[in-house]
Order: sequence, then C-alpha cells, then structure tokens
Amino acid sequence: MARRQDDRTPDDGTAPGDDSIGAATRALADATAALTRLIGKQVQSVVPEVSDAVAASLREASRGLADASESVGRRAGGSRADERRTERAHRTRAELLDAAARAFARHGYEGASLGDIAADAGYTKGAVYAHFGSKHELFVEVARRFFASAPVGSGLPDLGDDDLEHELAAVLGGLVDEDRLLLSLEILSFAVRHPEARAEIGAVHEEGFAELAEQVGRRRHPDAPEPAEADWDTALAVVSVSNIALLLGSVTGSPHASPEAGARVIARLLRG
Repeated sequence: MARRQDDRTPDDGTAPGDDSIGAATRALADATAALTRLIGKQVQSVVPEVSDAVAASLREASRGLADASESVGRRAGGSRADERRTERAHRTRAELLDAAARAFARHGYEGASLGDIAADAGYTKGAVYAHFGSKHELFVEVARRFFASAPVGSGLPDLGDDDLEHELAAVLGGLVDEDRLLLSLEILSFAVRHPEARAEIGAVHEEGFAELAEQVGRRRHPDAPEPAEADWDTALAVVSVSNIALLLGSVTGSPHASPEAGARVIARLLRG
C-alpha cells in the first residue's frame, strides 16, 4: 500500500515531487516482490516455465524500481539514501533467512538448494552469496537465529509464580510447529554428519544452554556469581524434557507427552 502523502514541503529539503516518486517506486517494488512470491507458489505446479519467466521479469522490474527509488533518495540527500539501503539490506537478509529456515526444515541441508531458497524469498541466488557467502554460512546463521528465538531459553517465568505451569505450557504450545521441530532436528543432524561444523553448531547450542543455566541460577540464588552444578543439571533436564515432549507429543498425540505434561515436569524441575 502506498504511503499517504500531504501537500507540505518535507523538512529535509526535498521537493514534494521527489518524495512522492520515491514513495511510489518503493511501494511498487514491494508489491512486485510480493506478486513474484505469489506466482511462484500458485503457478509453479501448473506451468513452471511460464511461472519462472514471469517471476524473473518481475524480479528484474522490482530491482529496477528499487534502483529508481535509491536514485531519488540520492537527490534528496545522501543520508536518506544510506538509511534506505541499510533498511533494504536488513529486509533482504531477514527474508532470505526465513526462506532458508523453511527449506532446511523441509528438505534438509543437502536437499535444499540456494536457488530455491532465493526464489522462495523473491530474490536471485546472487543475493544469497552477497549476504552470506556460502550455503554453510547461511545454515549456521539460521541455526544461530533459531536458538536465539527459543522462548524457553530467552526468558523463564518467575519460579514462584502460581501460574508457572500455565505459562510454561503456553511457551511449549507455541513451539508445536512442524517446521520448527524439523529444523531443530536438522541442526543437530547436520553437526553429527559434518564433524568440521561441530565447533560452530556446538557454540550456538552452548550459548543458549549457558543462558538457560544462568537464568535458573539467578532465580534460585540471585547473589551467586555463576550457576551451580545443580543449575546446569536442571537446564539440561529442561532442554531434554522440552525436546522429547514436543517430538513425542507430535508423533503420538499422547496427553502424557503434551505441552501441558512437559510443563508440569519442567515446573517441578525448576522449583527443585
């Protein structure tokens, strides 16, 4: 949707016409990228050669529109152009990571191609290399982002909260997602299959594990400088119960391996 423009002169020294052109080109570029992804999903199975040709043309048009917007930004002032380039780079990187996470979850590291990942995100394969350098680097960044976003590791509820089990069940329930479960397994499987990557993947795991142990330690004994051995044991148990409850529950549908069941066990572990 195009941004609403008024008749006032912008306070950054640009002319109203330049600002309107820039807004229009950015909006049209965004719409073109969205249409590219829609065509890729809806038409690919019917007429793939037509879909590929149209999608390629739309991507080219989108890049041209983005360049036009950047040109307008340069005329308006270098700082605005730099901000837009930075914002576009962050958006591109995030969209590529989202597409890569889906591909790695559904097809595994070996089965996912950079071309398919780029196309799913609405870009060319060159965009992947520009932001990540290699498939390996992209995978490690997906793993790093995956563990950074894990709710159980990013913030434990108050251990004295009467609703602790309910809060934990809500956290685990939010993780019952097939792609997320598959990606978690693929990250571990990748490290097992590729010994040369274990240091990197292990470091990603260790960061989240250490943060969880520190959270447990801070809540049990706030004045302690570091987690005690029992806190590390509890963190290991929490991770284990979370993973097994989610995986087993997804496969069996048993209420004894549901998010609620996992939450009861974790609550008892945390309260120690």
